[in-house]
Amino acid sequence: MTLVVSDYPRKQLGKVAEINGMTTADGPWIAARDAFAITGLQVGVLVRWEEEGLISVVQDAVGSPRRYLKPELEVVAKLGTCGPPNLRSLRRYVRTQPTDTSDDALPVDRDEHEQTPGPAASDGAAYVVTLANLLRGQKLTVDMVEEHRLRVSKGANSRGVAIECQRRASDTDRWWFSWGGGVWLCEADNPAEAVVQVKAALRTVGAPR
Repeated sequence: MTLVVSDYPRKQLGKVAEINGMTTADGPWIAARDAFAITGLQVGVLVRWEEEGLISVVQDAVGSPRRYLKPELEVVAKLGTCGPPNLRSLRRYVRTQPTDTSDDALPVDRDEHEQTPGPAASDGAAYVVTLANLLRGQKLTVDMVEEHRLRVSKGANSRGVAIECQRRASDTDRWWFSWGGGVWLCEADNPAEAVVQVKAALRTVGAPR
């Protein structure tokens, strides 16, 4: 986003604020260091999220300090489960929350909505193939057990772990990887994270039989 002098002073309302019924009149507006204390996010991250329109900002002039909407950041901070929130969780929050509850909002065509197809089964198989290729790139042995299930080990005679790809109803039916026992591992569109967790698991399953 490129700003010019005529854009200042500027006051932008973010999507998180809109979802929660906040306005630019709400406050207080706080400095980046105070925003860090609430969210654990560095100023560079705040700037990127502000430029994407996700969070609110005020700035009086070119190069002057940015200030952020405190009650909005308190909502953002709650999205971080094991540390600061990340962009994935913030985008998901914005995507899944209603943004217009007014009486004149357009009604949903129920028949059209119900006929919208969910994720195709072939998508899950494609995620499994992608993960298998990444794991093989790490010199691991991968056996395709079923279309949506694979087994990973360090070698032919080693103990391994089973990974499945299935839809997760609590996450709008998105594809997730899970361990063979059904415990959720990570989103299927984040195979790099799955590789990290699989390698860690293989270090704990024991020596070759």
